[in-house]
Amino acid sequence: MAAEAAFSFDDYDNVIGFVVSQAGYQLSRGLADAIARAGYDLRPREFPILNRLHQYGRLTQTDLAALTYKDKPAMSRTIDRLIAIGLVEKITAPDDRRAFLVSLTPAGKATRDAIVPLIVAMLEKACRGLSAEAIATTVATLRTITARMATG
Repeated sequence: MAAEAAFSFDDYDNVIGFVVSQAGYQLSRGLADAIARAGYDLRPREFPILNRLHQYGRLTQTDLAALTYKDKPAMSRTIDRLIAIGLVEKITAPDDRRAFLVSLTPAGKATRDAIVPLIVAMLEKACRGLSAEAIATTVATLRTITARMATG
């Protein structure tokens, strides 16, 4: 009974999927605004690519797609745009001519490094007044949901 009440679509404002979607939308909008104010030509969905390349170094497009939860066609289009604006570069993998390795350019690294403090400030605003424990619990809960949905 409790589970049914927790997922009542008569009280849609409290359905977890809707609330997560709202939070994601607001965070993405806040990131877009911060990036635009700083004068960068970068979309919120492109930042994770820069950040994962910073974190891992050179990656295949396939690995980059998996690490950023993007499908392969969307990843290819996004990488092409990031190449066009000079933030990443792509080379053919030496061991597999069908695969490409993607890495940050110096401009991509500088852009990522300049945007990180903007994101930190935005997240601090979003999480103001929440305890570290509450944030950790939220992150752990969302990771569990993500993992369960990824396995079908």
